[in-house]
Amino acid sequence: MSEYYRAFLAALRNGDIERRTDTETGEEAIFQNGCLVASSSERKVFPASLYTEIIKPEPHIIAFGAGHIGKALYDLSDLLSMKFTILDDRAELLTEERFPNAERHVAPYSKLLEREYNAFSPYYAIFTHGHEYDTACLEYALSHKSSYIGMIGSKGKVARTYDILRERGISEEKLMKVHAPIGLGIGAETPEEIAISIMAEIISIFRAEKHITVISPSLLETMADNNDGIAVRIIEKHGSAPRAEGSMMLVTCENVYSTIGGGAIEKDAIDKARKMLINGDSVLLRHYTLNNSSDIGMVCGGDEKVLFTRI
Repeated sequence: MSEYYRAFLAALRNGDIERRTDTETGEEAIFQNGCLVASSSERKVFPASLYTEIIKPEPHIIAFGAGHIGKALYDLSDLLSMKFTILDDRAELLTEERFPNAERHVAPYSKLLEREYNAFSPYYAIFTHGHEYDTACLEYALSHKSSYIGMIGSKGKVARTYDILRERGISEEKLMKVHAPIGLGIGAETPEEIAISIMAEIISIFRAEKHITVISPSLLETMADNNDGIAVRIIEKHGSAPRAEGSMMLVTCENVYSTIGGGAIEKDAIDKARKMLINGDSVLLRHYTLNNSSDIGMVCGGDEKVLFTRI
């Protein structure tokens, strides 16, 4: 199974993937561009009639610039539990105190732009101090796979930047994908308002497609490194159940990674997963009803089906 999850991770780096699951056996497979990439078992036939999801990685922002806008955007990303990587050449600004939960990289921009960063189709936001390095950062972002690229600046400054990049061979097709000026047009003026407009634009792009399963690459990495555990996944949700369809966690004998919503459902799911580990069971499909008749004491009014599969 570890090879399956490593293939899962590799495919996710190349874009959205389709996962098909046989809920009776727990077997699953991933497809990309209509082609089978990997299967969790020796099985090779997974018809489209099986339970099917389109999967994309959780959003990861890479910000160029640790000034007022970068700090405000970080605060919003932290509130939303989004991954955030920030780059700047000013060590006095890019501190643990200002960006405690971010991945921080301090170096001259010439060095920062020589590196690769561990992000899956990230959302690039460019606002370097004095706009001095915006052109170089935009060129870097355009040369990498991305879900979004935004750059701050007036229309005149953006036009000049595009002219420079055209001279360097950047195609018109690529430049058309850049959001510049960055952010939704809400009349933002302060750094905090500008950050809100940027985050709103990022969310609007991330949520543009409906019925998408969002997955954490770090959880897949954990699953690839574990020899035995139970993957617990919400495969159907109705009403006000606390987490979205596709939410997943890994339960081992010692640890629980990620969450399917907390509360009584999660406690019951952890208990059942650990019993499966003890008994050697491979698959379980459990229906939770969240009303007054519920046997787990939750009354939020929704219901969900949860699939348990051994990895």
